[in-house]
Parts: sequence; C-alpha cells; structure tokens
Amino acid sequence: MRGKTPQQLHFEYVLWTLAIIREVIRRKFGVRLSEVSAGRLMGRLSFTPQRPLYRTWQQDPVLMERWRVEDYPAIAAKAKREGAAIFFVDGSGVRADAHAGTTWGLKGTTTVVQDHGCPL
Repeated sequence: MRGKTPQQLHFEYVLWTLAIIREVIRRKFGVRLSEVSAGRLMGRLSFTPQRPLYRTWQQDPVLMERWRVEDYPAIAAKAKREGAAIFFVDGSGVRADAHAGTTWGLKGTTTVVQDHGCPL
C-alpha cells in the first residue's frame, strides 16, 4: 500500500478499502482474512481509515502558488479599492465515476488521492 494505489494493482477504485486490502493479501500471500481481521491488521501496521484529500492529476502546484501569492492579492486589492465583494463559485457536477468515502492511510498523516477529477 505504501507508494501504490489500488488502480496500479488493477482495481477500478482509487481508495484503499478493506475489500481491496483483503484481495491484495489473498493474491500475494494466499491467505483469506475476514474484514474484521484485515481491519485489525491494518491497525497493527499503524494504518487508520481516513477521509482523503482529493487532488486532480492536472493540478499544477507552481500555478496554484502564483495564484495564491500574486494573482489573488492583486484581485483582492482591486476589489477593496472599488468596494466590490469577491465570490467563489464551485463548478460542481455529478460524475458516474466519482469516488467518495474513506481510505486507509498511515496514522498521523492525511492521505492525498490523485485522481482524474474530484468527487462529489
């Protein structure tokens, strides 16, 4: 699980679920575990279920930082001069392939899921 995604192991889902973890264990070691046993094992390995942060693979960190440091402050200054308000609108949509839910990640860290788009 460290450094791999379920999709890299030919699963359709991008989140580490207990069902996928159980299947990986079965394939690799020939051992069939119950969901409860797989959950206990993950806990012993310092993994916890967590709500991940989604990041689209198209995201450009350099452009995001420039927006945060240069572009937005200029827009905010102009809005202040003109007495205008700034509103952010989300271009939300419904996707048939959206991934929602929890994934397993190392305790004390926030898992970031790289995907082709953000979930609902």
